[in-house]
Amino acid sequence: MTRQEFLHELQIALRGEMSREAVDRHVKYYGSYIMEESRKGSSEEEVIARLGNPRLIAKTLIDTTEQFGPSLGGQYGWEEDREDYVGSQRGFRAGYSRQNGWDVRFGKLKLNTWYGKLLLFLLAALVIVVVANVVAFLLPIIAPAILIMLICSIIFGNRR
Repeated sequence: MTRQEFLHELQIALRGEMSREAVDRHVKYYGSYIMEESRKGSSEEEVIARLGNPRLIAKTLIDTTEQFGPSLGGQYGWEEDREDYVGSQRGFRAGYSRQNGWDVRFGKLKLNTWYGKLLLFLLAALVIVVVANVVAFLLPIIAPAILIMLICSIIFGNRR
């Protein structure tokens, strides 16, 4: 694999998962790294082989950005994108991005998209149906039991 192929695959894997500036910054970093290592005497193919699969590198960059915030690996450190990132709590993330507005996620699912809203609606409908069926199933059992307990308390009184 050549340097251009590696960088192209990396760019394709990152595109849509982070801002254009972040994608350009990562592609530029890896391009510079490959050139620098080539100047030290290694061939481009050896350097790329040591780096590994560009899609795996992209997944690692995306995962660390989601876990630690947009600025991880940034050129200027934490302060660079600090206002864009609100926080994360065990898979749920709500952050404000200058490009997208509110970005609400549950894991990797974006809840503010049409399919995220549809999934939430279907999940709520499923919960309602399950609860209604459980209540309908238990009602013939619970109602007589409550009636028997009420009759027993009236007949025998409250003995404490």
